[in-house]
Amino acid sequence: MNLGVKYMLLFPMLMLILVAFIAFVFFVFYLLTKYKRATLLVCSVFILVGFCLYTASYLTSGDSYANPLLATLRAIFSSAGMFFVVGDYGVFETVPGTEWLTESVSMRILFWVCHVAALIVIQAALLSLFGRKVVDGFRLLFGLHKEVYIIKGSDKYALILGENIATNDGNLIRENGKRKRPDGNKLIVFLLEEDEDEKKMHEKVAHFGGVVQALNREKGLPYFLKKAGMGKRGLLKRKFYLILFPINASVPDDTHTAAEYAAKLAAKKEEGNKENEISLDIYAFVSAEWAEWDRDHIESFTRDNEGRKYPCTFHIISEVDLLIRQMIEKHPPYRCPGLGISELGIAERSFNVMILGFDTMGQQALLRLIMNGQFVTECGSRMRAFVIDREIKHLKRHFVHCSPSLDACCDVEFNDFDVRDDEFYEYLNSRDNVIDYIVVAINSNEENKQVAMDIRLHYTRKGLPVPFIAVSEKDEGLHNEKLDADIFTFGCRDELYKYSIIIREESNRMAQAIHAEYGGKPPWHELDWFLQESNRASADFIPAMLKLSGNLTEDVAANLDKLVEDAEHIEVLAHTEHLRWNAFHVAMGYSRMSFEVMRSRYESYSGEKNTRDHYDYCRKDPIGKLHICLVHWDELDQVSKEYNETTGENRDFKKNDSYIVENIPKFLQAAGGFGVSAQ
Repeated sequence: MNLGVKYMLLFPMLMLILVAFIAFVFFVFYLLTKYKRATLLVCSVFILVGFCLYTASYLTSGDSYANPLLATLRAIFSSAGMFFVVGDYGVFETVPGTEWLTESVSMRILFWVCHVAALIVIQAALLSLFGRKVVDGFRLLFGLHKEVYIIKGSDKYALILGENIATNDGNLIRENGKRKRPDGNKLIVFLLEEDEDEKKMHEKVAHFGGVVQALNREKGLPYFLKKAGMGKRGLLKRKFYLILFPINASVPDDTHTAAEYAAKLAAKKEEGNKENEISLDIYAFVSAEWAEWDRDHIESFTRDNEGRKYPCTFHIISEVDLLIRQMIEKHPPYRCPGLGISELGIAERSFNVMILGFDTMGQQALLRLIMNGQFVTECGSRMRAFVIDREIKHLKRHFVHCSPSLDACCDVEFNDFDVRDDEFYEYLNSRDNVIDYIVVAINSNEENKQVAMDIRLHYTRKGLPVPFIAVSEKDEGLHNEKLDADIFTFGCRDELYKYSIIIREESNRMAQAIHAEYGGKPPWHELDWFLQESNRASADFIPAMLKLSGNLTEDVAANLDKLVEDAEHIEVLAHTEHLRWNAFHVAMGYSRMSFEVMRSRYESYSGEKNTRDHYDYCRKDPIGKLHICLVHWDELDQVSKEYNETTGENRDFKKNDSYIVENIPKFLQAAGGFGVSAQ
């Protein structure tokens, strides 16, 4: 055959070999990045097989190697050579007795696979020593992870959250229960500033497979997100989560820079991309003091006159608010025995709460308890709150300013004495037979606990049932769920940063199901924060509705059709739903819109007349925080009459509340159930 023809045939073969080698290298990289432990275990087995092959070969290769000790030593030496691309296969080709190895294709393949396994182990060792960034970059670009969680932060709670995400809150563990195993479908990436210790951070996250990357100050976060593959087409469509944590709320310009960049990057769609092809959720942790400002700020750059601009969902998370929600979820007002809730869902009296200490924690506790403590009563009384703080004069002014219509759903009594003085117990003595829930959030952990124990002793000495006593416990203290039968603690941040709470929040899932049952338009990520929060508040109250309907202690899934059984029960639950709706709007700063303002807004609307937007504009004012339906249940009929006469619609606002109650079974089914305790 012509030499030129041989070279022509040789070239494609060499190219094929080169492609196969590159594919093999990428495959090995993939195994070492995603299944490193399993890969090294398999390779170790093959290395052991290689040692056995060498030993057997030397034992059968003639008198010079027949001695078992010499054969074993020579096999150890040859096996060590496997790690340095040195093999003694040529020895066996020239000596008799080893034909079982040299003349068997399957045995030769096994022999060389053992050598490849040794090379993979060496490669893994070298990468661990010198190539961590290479491995991390490979995982970021080519890892087959369905979900990528990018955490901008490096403190204790960022690490806790990252590990909990990687292990689904520790639910992925080995059978012996000792070592947490990360979820292979999730990639956790920690973003650090250039001046932070990247090596030290990597040592902290290596055990759950975390990746550490330093931000380039010149190129910033958008460059990194693009580098991570967000917005690019690929074989596997990734879901991205950007967690801005922690956030310095005292520096507004720095607080949301990353969020703004991420939103703008998400908005850039390549030609031909579908609108929802980019999947991004942004979680921004804020302080309770700045939460409202942060929400307004983000809404301002994510919306324009035509609605939502970016196909991403923002989660503005206040730690304090989330801690209070967890407290109420575990110890809801409807379980307070003093309410005496009947089978029809009517309470003997209103829900009464006492707040000791009225800083941010106390204020958020009161607002959430107002939203979750509304019940129809036999005597028509309203919820009452007794607030006590030495600095109440200044704290009250701000609180009332933010929630000017509290008296629409709750009578609040403010007092300025010290809870450690006799004056407080005299005050408690005159009201201790009607208090259902006490929140102690005064100062230090020990002081809060001591006050709680003193209050409990006060009740037991008088022979009265002890109310729920919630004790605020900050991070420096030891956390115990219960100090006594009636006292429980809340506020430990270590228990807050969990995958199930932050990322897969159950009420958020239920809220989306509620929105979907109402038509799902606009899409969830296009809803403004207030409407998303309204759906969450409705979802949070579903366990209370199940209690009032009589189904809490039964198999809810098997009794969905029996949620309500008669018209009278439906009306009680609808009335309760309206009380809850009122309380939510009041807590969000809303007030009642007068009929005159409603008619004026109907006439002054500048858009297309008699459309859904026109009717919405008529009955509610999100800017001025006014709503026509923020009235007592018995006044809704008159509201419906005035509204219908103004707009020409035929609305019955009482039926709106009934509709929500009757559709709770659909909400539960759409969300795949709700974690309702049968206690």
